[in-house]
Amino acid sequence: MFIKKFNLKKFKVHSFKLSKQIRLGMIGLLLICVLAIASMIEPAYSFFGQSNGGDRSFYGKVADTQNWGGKTGDNLVSNAKVTINASPVQTTYTDTDGQFWFNGLRDIPYTLAIDTNDGHYAFSVNLEDATSGFFDLASEARQNFQELEY
Repeated sequence: MFIKKFNLKKFKVHSFKLSKQIRLGMIGLLLICVLAIASMIEPAYSFFGQSNGGDRSFYGKVADTQNWGGKTGDNLVSNAKVTINASPVQTTYTDTDGQFWFNGLRDIPYTLAIDTNDGHYAFSVNLEDATSGFFDLASEARQNFQELEY
């Protein structure tokens, strides 16, 4: 077995030390970068946003007209899980009439997720424009299929 010995004294290793001012400058630069990234995040997730500090309420109704038989009310979706990406995230379930409410929101755009036994649906909501919405799961499914065709 051939083992070659290395003489480590030949290699000069310099220790890398930063002065106190350079370390503080690098920490400051890192902090500025983190704050800049945080300010680019959507306002609903922003660290600078008011957490659940708004005074707006949002009312919605969920229906599925895909298998609608024409009778009033038989297309309403009950017990669907509805989540809005507020800060903190709020979740509720639709009642027997397909209705849900969220309180304490701000006037910003949100994403609304609706989960049923049949699938997961996502809608965009802008509280600057509306305080209520009607969400037809069949129209969202048709929109998703049209996007797949492109």
